[in-house]
Amino acid sequence: MTTINNVTTLDGKNVELYIDLAASNLTVNNCKVTAIAMTAEVDGDEMYCGDLAVLWDSVDDSNYVDNTSLLMRDMNDTSENTETMSAFYWDGAFTDELVELLEENGFSAAAANDVCTSEWGMQDDGRASYDANLIAQEMLSAHNIKFEEFAY
Repeated sequence: MTTINNVTTLDGKNVELYIDLAASNLTVNNCKVTAIAMTAEVDGDEMYCGDLAVLWDSVDDSNYVDNTSLLMRDMNDTSENTETMSAFYWDGAFTDELVELLEENGFSAAAANDVCTSEWGMQDDGRASYDANLIAQEMLSAHNIKFEEFAY
C-alpha cells in the first residue's frame, strides 16, 4: 500500500507532494494528465499551503489573445486549452479520479473528498488548481509536523 510518505518529501518544515502520473493513461479533453503536486509548510504555529495542482499537457496556445479587461483566462474562449481548463473546473471532469488517486496514495477519504476546484482565475494552461487544506494537514502530519492553526 502506498502511504503519504511515499509521495511526499520533507525539506525543513516544508512538505512537497508529487504523484507522478506520466505513465498513466489518464486524460481530460484528450490532454494527458501528468502529475499531482502541492506544498505545505509551517511557520511558527501556522500552516500555509499552496493549491493542489493537477498538471496536464497543454497544446500550443500561441494564438490565444489575453482578455485584457481581466487578469484571468477568458472563459468564453473556444481554444482546446480553455476547453480543457473548463472541463476540470466547471465539469469536474477529473474530480472522481483525483479523489481515488489521493486515497490510493494514503490520504483519508475525508481529506480526498474535501478537495474542490479553486476559483477560475487560478486555473492555467497545463495546470488545474484545487483547494485542499485537509490534504495539506495530512501531508504535514505524516512527517510529524505540528501546527496550531491554518493561515490563509
